[in-house]
Amino acid sequence: METGSTFKEVWRFREVVKNFVSQDLKVKYRRSYLGFFWSLLNPLLQMIVISLVFSLLFKFNVRNYALYVLSGLVPWSFVASTIDGCSMSIISAEGLLKRQYFPKLVFPLSIVMQNLVTFFLSLTVLVCVLAPVTGFKVTAALVVLPLSFLYITCVALGIGAIAAVLTVYFRDTQHLISVFISVWFYLTPIIWPLEVKEPAQAPEQRAAAQATHTESGHTAKPVRNKRTDDDGGLIPFRYRSYFKLNPMYPIIEMFHRPIYDGRFPTRTEFLTASGIAIVCLGLGVAVFRRYENQLIFNL
Repeated sequence: METGSTFKEVWRFREVVKNFVSQDLKVKYRRSYLGFFWSLLNPLLQMIVISLVFSLLFKFNVRNYALYVLSGLVPWSFVASTIDGCSMSIISAEGLLKRQYFPKLVFPLSIVMQNLVTFFLSLTVLVCVLAPVTGFKVTAALVVLPLSFLYITCVALGIGAIAAVLTVYFRDTQHLISVFISVWFYLTPIIWPLEVKEPAQAPEQRAAAQATHTESGHTAKPVRNKRTDDDGGLIPFRYRSYFKLNPMYPIIEMFHRPIYDGRFPTRTEFLTASGIAIVCLGLGVAVFRRYENQLIFNL
């Protein structure tokens, strides 16, 4: 079965995916007084604790640091919870799979869509409600967010599909995934910025700065953003290229740039994020399709 045929078959079962997502969301918040707001509580508390620890105890001085943490932490939580949920999606559906035929990709896809709904609502509510505290401002760069959601969904589904297959064959994979995600979290610029990002200057501000510079008796020169080892970033400049090899770096930057910086992602970040999303989704679906028919015999 080709990859295109796989998606066509899943599309025919789209109502099944919709019902699974709806049922899982209802069960998740059943008999809960706060309901959906429990999904906001975890990233909110994490943001508060991380901001206090790094800002007060470690004197980590970053502009609007709470917004920086929030705009990276919520997308990361989506990826982490999705990969973890997908890893057990086939095993959890063992009884259903043995009674009735479903395209097996339906189960990890349902986990992705369920978490995507929570992710979208959480990020929207938290960013908007906390705007007076975090310094969030609405800018034109926010139009890139639909692409950001698309890319991170492709990455989560691709990795989650591979995790689902591995867990069927090797049950210890579930525990290894938790360790791997924890290490990956600290290697990704989420709670620490790879570089200090100064707010963009308006044309009037740049003109005023150049005029002041000229009046002081110096020749006006274009302001250059010269990056050096002591520019305030946590990681020395000469090592930053290694951290940018992390495939989650450009994916998270697709949220950091529009939400925190108020800027569009750079062309390099956009192209890299596009490539990573395509590779993750393609590889994940290919691996899942390769072993799909054998999964039922290993449950």
